[in-house]
Amino acid sequence: MPRSRLGPLAIESPLGSDPSARDARVWRAVHIKMRKAVAVRVFQMPFGGTLESRQAFAEEWDRLKKLDHPAIVKCYGGGFEESEAYLAHELVEGPTLADEIERRGRLPWESVLELAEPLIDALLYLHDRDIVHGRLTPDKVIIAGLSPVLIDVRGVDGTPPFRSGPYHVSRPPSAAQMMRSAPEAPTQNEQVTPRTDLYLFGALLYEALTGSPPITGSTVQEVTSNLRYQSPTSVASTVMECPVWMDRLVMQLLSKEPAQRPVSAAAVKLQLAEVRKRAMSRSGVAEHASSGFSPLSVTDDQDRKEARKLLGRAEVTADIDEIPDATPWHDQALVLLPILALIIGMLVWVAWPMNEGKMRAEAEQLLAEETRSSMSQARISYLEPMLAQFPDGEHAEWASEQVDRVRMIEAEHALTVKLNRNLPLQNEAERLVAEAMRYETFGDNATAVDKYQSMITVLGDEEQYKPLVNLARSRIAKISEADTDQTEAARLISERMKEADRLFLDGRTIAARKIWYSIVELYASNAAVEPLVATAQDRLAETSGGSAVEQLP
Repeated sequence: MPRSRLGPLAIESPLGSDPSARDARVWRAVHIKMRKAVAVRVFQMPFGGTLESRQAFAEEWDRLKKLDHPAIVKCYGGGFEESEAYLAHELVEGPTLADEIERRGRLPWESVLELAEPLIDALLYLHDRDIVHGRLTPDKVIIAGLSPVLIDVRGVDGTPPFRSGPYHVSRPPSAAQMMRSAPEAPTQNEQVTPRTDLYLFGALLYEALTGSPPITGSTVQEVTSNLRYQSPTSVASTVMECPVWMDRLVMQLLSKEPAQRPVSAAAVKLQLAEVRKRAMSRSGVAEHASSGFSPLSVTDDQDRKEARKLLGRAEVTADIDEIPDATPWHDQALVLLPILALIIGMLVWVAWPMNEGKMRAEAEQLLAEETRSSMSQARISYLEPMLAQFPDGEHAEWASEQVDRVRMIEAEHALTVKLNRNLPLQNEAERLVAEAMRYETFGDNATAVDKYQSMITVLGDEEQYKPLVNLARSRIAKISEADTDQTEAARLISERMKEADRLFLDGRTIAARKIWYSIVELYASNAAVEPLVATAQDRLAETSGGSAVEQLP
């Protein structure tokens, strides 16, 4: 896109592209008047688009702006510029699920369950409003902190079957894209239903658990055939630690016939809750095999009717006691119990408690990867259990230091996510550290150190704030090691003012105004630099101007 402006937005840099949409690109931009970073998706409209197509754009975007769910990216609105239409969204920082799968090969089933629950709740929220995503793949899920966020929500139509929206013009899909498509909708021009979303959700879980899509093929023709006839290998046969209940749910979601999938996102949500419940209670395979898998535990007739209604099953009038036992002989309890005893013996042998030295070795291996997920896994799986089991052991002091370091890194990341997404800060410690970080980002290391030190003095004895206190100490040490020239505020502001003036003379008004605004915001209450702050305010007033472009809400 050659231009640097799009309506009220200043375009900064590309964020990526949607390979399924022709001429649809995603850019990082800044809303000039609101000074807010956003992600903007740009669509080509040949010859500027007809009046009907522009009206369809506007109606769909009005509906998208009303969506409010923690696992769905927030839509701010859109507009038109010459032959292009654009749609602005909340800018969410973090890797996509596809990035995590590529980096790690596959995810632990516990991590997949943590992602699955908020995502199915987001799909339920959309389906309740007659919205079908239709493009749910790992690259449409961003891991923001520890939570997934669903992006690219565009499929809006209030009347089933759910047709594509006004900007869903698709090029022929590649073989890799079709591997992640539903059998009834191999291309994005096909009609989709909520059960199409459920298949795509199952394909997403399958790829996260196994590291590969459920369908294989090297050409479009081969994948098209496999979508119809190939049955995916079960998750449990590839990932031995995956619970049988998780495996059953994923394979049901991947049923070729939509009618054989769960009846709704609400039913899948209950099944995921059942998976968590059974996994936490460590229910055995024999219990599962003898009782049968059910997403609901019902205890009376009213619960049974409600469960059958939710799962789309017909009412059964016969007395449950009159149903004969049709369990095959190889699934009988007398056959399964010896097998279960053998499995338990093997598990006990494999899961025999590790000694302190082995726990440290496993933790060091994870810490060496130097990623947040591996560090968190080291803390949860080895460091904290080591302190609990060996509080006076020879490695206890080391383990305690590593726990403090990991918690500090987790606290720093969580605070950064909140600041980037303009989320509310939870306590005084977060507020003080965030204020110091702003001074450090601005370049005023002297004031930043003072702010960090005051936070340590005030909250240093509070155990609940220990990760943030350690973060403040770490930032002070980093500033000291860098041997940065810690000039006084007046000298620093003068240098930044000169920099802003140079930018303004070079025609980079937005960058200059950003510096002037930061000076006013950070030092408005500092009497020692009041003349410089007043000069920055004058510069902002001189360069401000109205815009005829409609503002995004």
